[in-house]
Amino acid sequence: MFLFYYTLYMEQFLPYAYQSINDQDRKAVLRTLEAPAITRGPQVEAFEKALADYTGATYAVTFNSGSTALQAAYFAAETGSYDTVLTTPNTFISSLGSALLQGAAPRFVDIDLDSGNLNLEQTIENLNLKKSRGKMIVVPVHFAGIAVDMQTLEEAIKQSETIVIEDAAHAIGSTYPSGEKVGSCAYSDMTILSFHPAKTITTGEGGAVTTNNPRYFERLKLYRNNGIVRDPVHPWSYAVTHLSSNFHLNEMQAALGLSQLKRIETFIEKRRALMARYRHQLADSGIRLFNPAYASRTAYHLAVVQLPAPIDRTALMQALQEAHIGTQYHYIPLYRHPAVSKLTGDLTEAYPQMERYFQTALSLPLYYDLTEEQVDYVAETLKKRMAL
Repeated sequence: MFLFYYTLYMEQFLPYAYQSINDQDRKAVLRTLEAPAITRGPQVEAFEKALADYTGATYAVTFNSGSTALQAAYFAAETGSYDTVLTTPNTFISSLGSALLQGAAPRFVDIDLDSGNLNLEQTIENLNLKKSRGKMIVVPVHFAGIAVDMQTLEEAIKQSETIVIEDAAHAIGSTYPSGEKVGSCAYSDMTILSFHPAKTITTGEGGAVTTNNPRYFERLKLYRNNGIVRDPVHPWSYAVTHLSSNFHLNEMQAALGLSQLKRIETFIEKRRALMARYRHQLADSGIRLFNPAYASRTAYHLAVVQLPAPIDRTALMQALQEAHIGTQYHYIPLYRHPAVSKLTGDLTEAYPQMERYFQTALSLPLYYDLTEEQVDYVAETLKKRMAL
């Protein structure tokens, strides 16, 4: 059976992530090129409304990337040098980077190996530590699409000035244990979304922030548009009140996002089915996947496995590459990056679960156009290469 799969897919490279673009998407984008405005127009407004409606939030503001959306959220929160950002080390640098540029201090909690998310008990322990100055900004990351229990987190907050910014770059379409959709901001101040091609839906590049707070909504728009405030009576007159830049999504991107959003539930169901197939094919292999109890409420972004130790992951990834299978690992702990470690010092011994996870984590191919037969090939190849 393995020889059959190997022969079938040897000529076709399977990346770890890939966008799904159909004729509906192409036609939607092409139509915008015939419109009078190709940026800051009705498609952007329609996409923002559709995002707010889908997530259940009051407002949605789009940006040119998920990283910019995070920058905007920190700007809206008026992040400053006395503030502390409490987050997970298992994430991309954007989750923390712009806050560090504003002088905020990073504080990490270890992770939960069942989900890859921050350890909720440790997070709650750190939430209400007394600070002489500044506020706590909590940034839970919904890793691989698995939503953090935001209701429990929100109920544990005792300090009114604490701000919660959800990093849901992986998790559009997922739901909390309490049933609300990620992005509803039912238990947070803001939620950021990403539409990179690796994500569940794409705008090419792009991101958004959802919120229910009108003040944050206005500051998000201010950040997106060069810090410009226009005269409501004479719109040709304006004043720059804050230094920012132009971070708009254009009409072509928004049209693609609107088209993709119509298929989001189909995307989610297919990704769940592929994850179930991986789970079945890798059972009894010694390979660990995240807890299946999360599956019914998760819009999976990544197919993460944890390899049995000890194993030479680099050699395994190279062997899989030779078999035309693309892999990646998510993530190098934030405190291992020089830009962060110069601020924090060496923290590798402080987070044993993160370190254990980092040494064994591997992301396998997962995207809408992947077939179950291709998943079988990936799983069989992985098991065979591990046995060598």
